[in-house]
Amino acid sequence: MDEEKSFILHQICRQIELSETAKEQVKNHYEAIAKLLSNSDKLTGNVDVKPQGSFNLGTAIRPLNGGEDDYDIDLTVIVSGDEDPKHLKHSVGEALCDNKVYRERLQPEKKRAWTLEYAGSHVDVVPAGDTTDADMLITNKISQGNYEFRESSPFTFKNWFELRGRNIYQKLPVENRSAVFGKIEHPQDYKEYTILQEVVQLLKHHRNQTFDGKDSELKPISMIITVLAAEAYGGQDDLADALTTVAVTLRDQISYDENGTPHIYNPVNHDEDFADKWREHPERQEAFFAWLNEVEKLFGKIYEQTRQEFSDNLTQSYGEKRVIRAFDELGEKQKIMQSEAAVSLGTSGVFEEGNVFAKKHNFFGGDK
Repeated sequence: MDEEKSFILHQICRQIELSETAKEQVKNHYEAIAKLLSNSDKLTGNVDVKPQGSFNLGTAIRPLNGGEDDYDIDLTVIVSGDEDPKHLKHSVGEALCDNKVYRERLQPEKKRAWTLEYAGSHVDVVPAGDTTDADMLITNKISQGNYEFRESSPFTFKNWFELRGRNIYQKLPVENRSAVFGKIEHPQDYKEYTILQEVVQLLKHHRNQTFDGKDSELKPISMIITVLAAEAYGGQDDLADALTTVAVTLRDQISYDENGTPHIYNPVNHDEDFADKWREHPERQEAFFAWLNEVEKLFGKIYEQTRQEFSDNLTQSYGEKRVIRAFDELGEKQKIMQSEAAVSLGTSGVFEEGNVFAKKHNFFGGDK
């Protein structure tokens, strides 16, 4: 265990997670869009608007090239009784167009969603029908004029993901906390993130950095990263340990059929294969494994890295400003702990287990 490196990683997570302002804006979007669609005469059935994706899982991060308060989020609009995927998809689009603000921000139709574009941020609205066989039936545009329903279970997946996270949080020095096991009372308003959530955030940001400026279609989708990380996570109560373990065992979580074709199934609905697009787009599979090789090299041997090597590697992926800020925060914590005689001294760093503590210091010219 290396609590110093875990502390640095935790501080980086705090800088890449959604800001409180962004979270508040997201909630406002949910409420406004839900009110609009629930009252729209374009939708004839009961309407249920729910968050899904990374925001609902607590793994959302800030856009790579956006501002401090930017965000990319998904919400689903489940309409009961509409059995025509094409009609349902277009009805939701028409309902959004009834609002002047949304009409001006609405982008060309995607295969499975309508996108509302903001400066540095966007909201994907995913139309879906209801079913008893899964959480919902999302609409999927196959080709011009041709649509289908596809089963999807994001809410059941969320329950599975939370169980995989085991409500384990990174212990923080100064506050004298051990790893915390507890209930998340407000899962859609995360004030604190489990170690698993932070591992996913770190991996997603690294992916974004890796594919910045490249063909966006090559970028591995977030659900692939989330599923593999959750299955690789073994309940570690230390962030650096968890990240290393996940990094070196991610590829072991991929399933292969008798033909050697890789599959990454939704663990709660095997009808969903998040790697299904790799068959028709093999370049995406190649890009994923190239990225995975980099993850293994960067995070697979964290404990063997010197402090300088660790800092340099993090700078490449998360930016110099974030890394400097994280190390500055580490210095402040060390100073506070030493002044309170709470720092356990070791050979490689200050956050080590042991019984030898620093002498209390006031940092004003010496002890009296």
